[in-house]
Amino acid sequence: MAGNNFVASIDIGTEKIALLAADIEDAGHLRIIAHNFCSSDGVKKGSVSSIDSLARVIIKLIEKTKKDFGYKVELARINISDTHLTCTDGKGKVSIDEAVTLKDLDSVLESAMAMSTPANKEKLHIIKKKFTINENVVVDNPMEMEAEVLESKVHIVTVSSSSIRNIERCLEQSELEAEKIVLNSIAKSHALLSKEDKDSGVCLIDIGAGVTSYSVFNEEGIVRSGVIAIGGDEITQEIAYAFDTSLEEAKRLKENYGVAKSSTLNEDKFIHFIQNKEEHQLSSLELSEVIEGAYREIFTLLNNELKYHNLDGIIKSGFVLCGGGAQINSIVELVRDFFSKRVKIGQIQRSKVSGLETILTDYKYTGAIGLLMHEEDLSNNELALSKTDQSVIDKLKKVIVGKF
Repeated sequence: MAGNNFVASIDIGTEKIALLAADIEDAGHLRIIAHNFCSSDGVKKGSVSSIDSLARVIIKLIEKTKKDFGYKVELARINISDTHLTCTDGKGKVSIDEAVTLKDLDSVLESAMAMSTPANKEKLHIIKKKFTINENVVVDNPMEMEAEVLESKVHIVTVSSSSIRNIERCLEQSELEAEKIVLNSIAKSHALLSKEDKDSGVCLIDIGAGVTSYSVFNEEGIVRSGVIAIGGDEITQEIAYAFDTSLEEAKRLKENYGVAKSSTLNEDKFIHFIQNKEEHQLSSLELSEVIEGAYREIFTLLNNELKYHNLDGIIKSGFVLCGGGAQINSIVELVRDFFSKRVKIGQIQRSKVSGLETILTDYKYTGAIGLLMHEEDLSNNELALSKTDQSVIDKLKKVIVGKF
């Protein structure tokens, strides 16, 4: 089931898959009317590892949603995480005879997007950042403005072609069509970040099971996105290795007793756990020290990326955390200590979406909510997975100057 007033999303992760459907009400407000999630299969490090396994899970999720809510999802917005993604700012510049025309807009956008894409990569997002006339005046809409020179700047996100093809094959087997494919961290930014957050300079960190994604924003829009190939699963593995126990038991210890910053523990307690089929005890302080070390490894890799791309000075309002790995106790204190900046756990922007409180406060649905909300950001000049550069240019012109 799909229509002009109905939208659906499927958030595919290493550990879980979540589905949401919503009615589009007045002023684009979204009212969630169906929801489901299940354990994932066929996904490793955020990427498809088995098309057949993932397709079976998606089919079951769609069938369960139809049974529970009466909605058959046939068209949905899908997320993607790709450790091979690249981000580039494209710049265009054209001379103007008198006033800026649609032809000038076409030319300057085409120039900005002229970067070559490797054979194994595809453009996933084209995001307009700014226009400049006469080299020093920044404007949102340059149409019909007197100028001698018009410049444009766009942000281009590319991902591996194989990642997209594998998702598309899964969807074909599931008899599901992708309305659009959106980078996971960008989708979640729509759900969790306010305009004030972005304009002030913020970094969104999504600690998933397989990977950790990040996106940095400032007043121009998105500055950079990236994916680090370490997530919550590695933290579980560190616990299993340190205490010679199974991954299942290590995950239980992390979820039930885990603390990200060991110095926040009020007292050291003994915790019972299973080791080689026998019951043993471990120290809560020792457990938290192992967990903290694993998190610090993630944040060290992230910090290296931020410094390499000169992003540290942009992040003036600090960090927003999300994902399963951000649910552990004292994670805010650890990140604040590590980066010496303000930190908070992301909260759904309620002005744009409504539904059951249990859905809006459940981190498992954050990505799916962000995918639902992505449509609104066409007004912010962000476009997802257009098939040709010219189609991107046409869409950008429409959101900049309206229908023509």
